[in-house]
Amino acid sequence: MDNNNRHVTQYSWVSNPSADNNRNHQPKAGWLKGQGNMAQEIELKLTISEQSIDDFLALELLSAYSAETAFLENTYFDTPARQLTQVGSALRIRKTPQGYLQTLKTRGLNSGGLHQRDEWEYGITSNTLEMALFPEQGLPVGLQAEQLEPLFSTNFTRTSWQITYNLSKIELVLDLGQVACQAGSDAISELELELKDGQLSDLFALALEISARVAVMPSDISKAERGHRICNGFTDNHVELPDIVPQQSMESAFCALFGYEMERLQRSWQVFWSSQQWRHLQEFVVTLGNMHTEIEWFQGMMPKTQIDYAHDQLKWISATVTPILSWWPACFALSQDAEDEPKSVAISLQQSKAKKALKALRLLQNNPELGSRILCLTAWLHGQQWRVGQLAEQVRFGEQPVTDGLDYSFDKALNELRTDCFSGSTSNALSQSPAVHRLLMLCQYFDRLYGKELGDLRAPLQALEDNLSRLSAIDVVTQLKGWLNDLPFEQQASIHSWTRSQTVLLRDIKQLANKLISGREALGESPI
Repeated sequence: MDNNNRHVTQYSWVSNPSADNNRNHQPKAGWLKGQGNMAQEIELKLTISEQSIDDFLALELLSAYSAETAFLENTYFDTPARQLTQVGSALRIRKTPQGYLQTLKTRGLNSGGLHQRDEWEYGITSNTLEMALFPEQGLPVGLQAEQLEPLFSTNFTRTSWQITYNLSKIELVLDLGQVACQAGSDAISELELELKDGQLSDLFALALEISARVAVMPSDISKAERGHRICNGFTDNHVELPDIVPQQSMESAFCALFGYEMERLQRSWQVFWSSQQWRHLQEFVVTLGNMHTEIEWFQGMMPKTQIDYAHDQLKWISATVTPILSWWPACFALSQDAEDEPKSVAISLQQSKAKKALKALRLLQNNPELGSRILCLTAWLHGQQWRVGQLAEQVRFGEQPVTDGLDYSFDKALNELRTDCFSGSTSNALSQSPAVHRLLMLCQYFDRLYGKELGDLRAPLQALEDNLSRLSAIDVVTQLKGWLNDLPFEQQASIHSWTRSQTVLLRDIKQLANKLISGREALGESPI
């Protein structure tokens, strides 16, 4: 191929994706042999429940547009050392009715279902990679093209609509199919909204109009990542904590941290459905609490109407999901065993609780309001709705360095921790769990800013929170008298033996609290 004949269209994306200024995104160039483009892809990815596909296709907004349908076969490549995966890139060849297309996507930014990343695409004549087409800056250093091998495939039927929404042009696609490799497969059922030209606010407005009638959920997990998860047996929900630096503004820190929690929230939900490991639902609920706390930390830069709006979304989600998880001590231990044949009476009783919870969760999965409220939070963050109605002093608060703006939050978190409660009853000790968690969050997010003092405080806080979680589990199980009485005698004896460790736990918690007191006193003397 004559690389000199390549035509590459490039445009830049404004670093602040939330501002509502116009962005004249260039449409992708044609991809004939030797042609291609580099672009900044901005799209919103939504999973859609299979039961809701007919509801989506019946939407009135689609009736004004003709649909195009194509079957797409995609093969993803990497080296045995996974050089592309390690840097968050994806390389594929796509077979379409028009021919072959090879695409390279970089890691970019994914948060709240909004994907922003660099992408290079080139038309090729066969299903053989032509790596010379890609620019060097898009590839990992030291990548050897001859080492690339196929890893997995994503084959799906794509139905697409070219939507004009207000003054913006948006490509709306429905993908239905399967991602598969030798290790297994998973269904593809998702919507993608890609901003071709116009304003980001229109992208969110279209998504919210869809979510009002169709059960969708923002998703940060791409088809490529799903393929890698299946190939490698990943069931984790790790999200990299953003690195907050001293010169960062309060506004910038909030956007980074709230976006981090939004990604954790959506991943917890999606990874639960692919793994059915109950711990991800516990993480989902914990993350909701973290988001409430972050709004409290940064409330000085937000109008009250915006604070109330975000809290209303979070409260509805929490009030809807938390009651379903009230059985967690029995169910989290089951992992993927909820549908298996029970091996004992105890497991049978646990499974009955898990199946009841699964039924409620499936009903919730098909309730449009859950995804719509989470999407509202995504738009609230990335559309910078939290800024609407700001007063001058709130703007100034957001512009100040994060180390100055968070002093009040540290003082408040320290004062809310009543260490005297750890010397009393189980209920008194457990009453301090929220305060411990909030202080631990501050240590996790900002210990790099404040130095050794927070590092010294973090270890006993983490140990204290772990012990309080165990104490909470024992406390709940001791209240399940009906369940305990139905167990075989040997299992009752084992559980009673476990619950008797409550006294030891309270002693350990008191010792940790005493260690925390000395650490807190040292922290109080430091210049935070």
